[in-house]
Order: sequence, then structure tokens, then C-alpha cells
Amino acid sequence: MARTAEIQWNYAQFAKPGATAAEPDQTFDMTFAKENAAEDGFNRWTINGVAYPMTSESAPAAFHLTQGKRYRIRMKNASDDIHPVHLHRHSFELTNIGGKATAGVIKDVVMLGGYQTAEVDFVADNPGLTLFHCHQQLHMDFGFMTLFGYV
Repeated sequence: MARTAEIQWNYAQFAKPGATAAEPDQTFDMTFAKENAAEDGFNRWTINGVAYPMTSESAPAAFHLTQGKRYRIRMKNASDDIHPVHLHRHSFELTNIGGKATAGVIKDVVMLGGYQTAEVDFVADNPGLTLFHCHQQLHMDFGFMTLFGYV
């Protein structure tokens, strides 16, 4: 029986060799956590301890942007779940994944593995409320969202 080689996805294979990411103007730290069975038996998801309220009204922006500035989102997944993390209205540069620096990888979704860290940079160049969330619908439905707003 032939064995197949184990394949591990590596975003860095698409990086610009030898490039380094520009320094951001500001960094936002985000920790993603799960509160087991906290919402009618479903897991509640939080960003920095806050679950997005699932009401008919929008919550206020939790993070504030100034047009033209470069921002870094430093993400820490404090759960064993995988999260395809998505930023609306902007593309971002993946600057660190799993503790390994990278540059030149432009995306709007990044897969964040269980207990993994990542950093992404974006330029605030599209004013308006900007949604940041996990692309797993059940995670979104139970709090894994936040808003960026321009000042």
C-alpha cells in the first residue's frame, strides 16, 4: 500500500521572499474564546470577552479607525476550534501566522487554527462601519463578530 505525504497548508509559501511588513500606526489585540453551552445550550463566542449582541439593532463600533492609517490586528485563538476570520470592506496583509513573520500575502479571510495566533495589517481606506467576524455561521450567530468604525 502506497503512503501519501502529509500536506500542511502554509500561507507563507505565497509571501514575497525577503520582504518585511511595514510597521502599523496602531495594533488591536483580539482574543477569541468559547463559553461552552452558555447560550441556550450553544457555545457563546467572544472577542476580548465580549459577545456581539444578537438583536435587531447594531452594536456600536468596538474599534475605531482613522482614514489612511495602517492597523494591525493581533489575533489569539483561545479555543480548539478553527476560525476562518474575515474582514469586510478591506483587504489585509498577513504579517504573522503561528509565530512566523511573513509579508506580501494579501487576503480578506485567514484560517486561524485552534490555539493559533496570527497578525494581519490593513489600511483604513474605505470609510464606514466594517464588520469583522468568523465565517462559520454558527460562531457568528452566537457572538463572534465586532465592528470597526471610522472617526
